[in-house]
Amino acid sequence: MTSKPHPSISPSLLVPMVSFNSPPMGSSDYMILRPEKAGLLDILHLLIFKPKLSDCKFVDMSLSHDIKLSDTPSYIVALSLFIQKLFYLIEYPLRLFGYAVEFPFNLATTNGGVFSLIQKLMTGSVVIPEEGTLNWWTFLGHIDPRLDLTKSSSLISYLPQLGAINTMEGVNLLELLLMASKAAYENEAYVKNAVTNHWKMNFVGFYSCWNKYTETYGTQLFIFTDTSEDANLIIVSFRGTGFWAARDYITDFDVSWLSMGSMGRAHVGFMKALGLQDETDYIKGWPKYYTGEADKVGAYYVVREQLQILIQQHPNAQIIFTGHSMGASLSSIYPAILSLHEETDILNRMAGVLNSGRSRPGDETFASYMDALLKTKYSKRLTYRYDIIVRVPFDDDVFRYKHYGECIYCKNWYEGEVITEEPNKNYFDSTYFPDMYYNQYKDFVTSLTLPKTQGRDYKETLASLIYRSLGFLIPGVPCHSPRDYLNAIRLGKVTISDKEIV
Repeated sequence: MTSKPHPSISPSLLVPMVSFNSPPMGSSDYMILRPEKAGLLDILHLLIFKPKLSDCKFVDMSLSHDIKLSDTPSYIVALSLFIQKLFYLIEYPLRLFGYAVEFPFNLATTNGGVFSLIQKLMTGSVVIPEEGTLNWWTFLGHIDPRLDLTKSSSLISYLPQLGAINTMEGVNLLELLLMASKAAYENEAYVKNAVTNHWKMNFVGFYSCWNKYTETYGTQLFIFTDTSEDANLIIVSFRGTGFWAARDYITDFDVSWLSMGSMGRAHVGFMKALGLQDETDYIKGWPKYYTGEADKVGAYYVVREQLQILIQQHPNAQIIFTGHSMGASLSSIYPAILSLHEETDILNRMAGVLNSGRSRPGDETFASYMDALLKTKYSKRLTYRYDIIVRVPFDDDVFRYKHYGECIYCKNWYEGEVITEEPNKNYFDSTYFPDMYYNQYKDFVTSLTLPKTQGRDYKETLASLIYRSLGFLIPGVPCHSPRDYLNAIRLGKVTISDKEIV
């Protein structure tokens, strides 16, 4: 189902209020893959004969990069094209399959469990769940239905810069951000209930924003503050890759890029999800003021307006951008667009960016730019084991997609360390596969014993066990689960400079 836009879009988004601040100058270089123009024979031809990309009908690129990209590893482009075409092919069946999977899970939970459902079937009193309501959870919601915070001291307070952030008494900031990232996959009713009734915080708004390239309101996010008055925190949480959303996977595995001038190259798909208007020219692509249809506003402009309001309402509040999976990548690129438009009022109020399971958002120049932009703030990402999504798009000798910021690498649920880059950076290094399969088996077995050692809150759901089983085919897939990220932070220890932080 396609979400509808949030109704409260201010006219201030559509009309310039001050003069335009020119962005940093630079060429609008780009390389855009067009999987809809590539057949299987084209992909095989690319692998075997390795033609110049500019000679391929399924690649659009600026002439200045024709020579530089002529020696691009063909298998990377071929793999990206094949995966994108596969998900285009199964888009509609995948959506139907997703509904068929989620409906029985929601039917059971809405009616109090399987045994209660059987009793209600016999008495004719079954409640039918409806999408978009409080009783409808995504499959990821069934993998990890936990919403209550543990109210423990936070690991994050021991990391550089983060100790200065004030939260509500007893609230684990990192756990809160992970919960917010997990909740972002759900509908508005679910999210509002989580914020107000479980976390006891102030719900600001839920937004489904327009992507002109997919022609859907497919970018979902919500904003909340820790208190309704004089808040300390303003949190923006972007939704990640939808479990049954083929176009989200297409975005994740696309290696297309657009130069942002002196900022370097950024991932085109993620920028489209934020509201990019032109995929071949970053200046036209990111006008400071949106001038299109009022009901088709991109996420960047919607969030910016809300933040401009909130920093006036809460003069002491700091802003945190977060998300999981694709939502992590959106939260990582968002400050760059603020910088492009010289939104200093918002940037000065940023505490930083912290996300989990993040795909690489840009190249090495972009990473360096973001490190410099956030050098006085915090910039951290969480990676659990061999999470496959963290390792795409590839960091190869030509594209050079890179992560920025520090990585809190969780080796398992009990041990972590702060590093600059995850092991097995492009996933397909065969030397890591024995360890990947071993850890998949270890996680599956350990998950069954956690309720006895850690309490009932760690009991695996049926959906989680099904998802973990995928790892026996493709190790690294279950490592992407928000459940494992939450377990790692709740149960783990982080080593920094040979000092153990409990």
